[in-house]
Amino acid sequence: MGRLTGNLVVSGDLYFGELTTAGAVISGITRHGEARSGEPLIIPGFIDLHFHGLGPYGTESLDSLRGIAEFAPRTGTTGICPAVSPDRWEKLLACVQNGAILAKSEPVGAHFLGTHLEGPFIAPEAKGGMNEQYLRAASISELEALLEAAEGTVRVLTLSPEIAGAMELIRLACSRDVQVSIGHTHCTLEQFSQAVSAGARQVCHLFDTFEGRTVQGGVSQPCLADAVLLDDRVFVEIIVDGHHVPPMLIELARRCAGAARIIAITDCTQGTGLPDGVYRKSDGREFRLTNGGVCRLTDGSNNIVGSCLTMDAAFRNLTGKFGFSIPEASLMLSGNPARALKAHDRTGELRVGLQADITVLAPGTHQVERCFVNGRCVFQSNQQQTAG
Repeated sequence: MGRLTGNLVVSGDLYFGELTTAGAVISGITRHGEARSGEPLIIPGFIDLHFHGLGPYGTESLDSLRGIAEFAPRTGTTGICPAVSPDRWEKLLACVQNGAILAKSEPVGAHFLGTHLEGPFIAPEAKGGMNEQYLRAASISELEALLEAAEGTVRVLTLSPEIAGAMELIRLACSRDVQVSIGHTHCTLEQFSQAVSAGARQVCHLFDTFEGRTVQGGVSQPCLADAVLLDDRVFVEIIVDGHHVPPMLIELARRCAGAARIIAITDCTQGTGLPDGVYRKSDGREFRLTNGGVCRLTDGSNNIVGSCLTMDAAFRNLTGKFGFSIPEASLMLSGNPARALKAHDRTGELRVGLQADITVLAPGTHQVERCFVNGRCVFQSNQQQTAG
């Protein structure tokens, strides 16, 4: 039986206590008093449901997906759901097939919780950093083919509600237990409402690839972001690197949606966690990664194509820059994504009977000291090894 002592995040509370594990599950949690300074922070392992690569790995092969799963625990991440951008049809099928293999295998690091299809059913006008040649019109048969190839392991589908036939795709995806995310869109408020009524329950990286507010006759009009923040039925993804979304808009989301509806994501790319340099997207385009900044295409357009944010850095940003409490940050990085992926009966919080997917952060710095998946330590920092 394993035993961890420190400041625990349990059911939205933070206190000093002890957690025990038996095999792969949490077997006991005991509160000993108020949170204490100088103690490690013991929290549910992070779950990233929207990112495109990590370390030296992209999403293009089974080996690269395994590499991501092995790399992820050093960022405190115990569950991954990589996002696949629009690409050649054969490559999309191969990606979801590889995801199915990994999702049904024993974890080699982080749990592979499924695949996030960010597209290909996206409106060209809202493509952002996507390669337009690979965008596709709404097609029931093509979505059926992707879901069949994935063998039930597609967990999120992001699409644009304004494309013809989108509502049929939403209804099909929802009937297969896929979380539908509204994104890369310039849809009207009516189209947003229709999409939610059809079953969409998530919004892809709020404030990014969103239309701004219009003025008619000198009167400001409600915009899509307003509708999203006011609709309690939907989770909202936010990239919390401080570059994709200005701090004031994160504060707006905090006050309107609250931690209970926000899913903090990285949207990071291959090269994240590595030195600055030029890396390549899965579709072959090159981009420059600048740590402390963003990733931009090198084709002269300077378009943003992702972040270089890690989940542990996201936690430090939420608690250090953006005014969220430690339990709120944990909810946004673990509990909410687990619910969106329908994995909350297994992981996403510290609770007796759930998988022992646990991250231990150093006191003060909140750097990752150790990371456990199914009760097994899959990462331990050099500092922790030295201290031990």
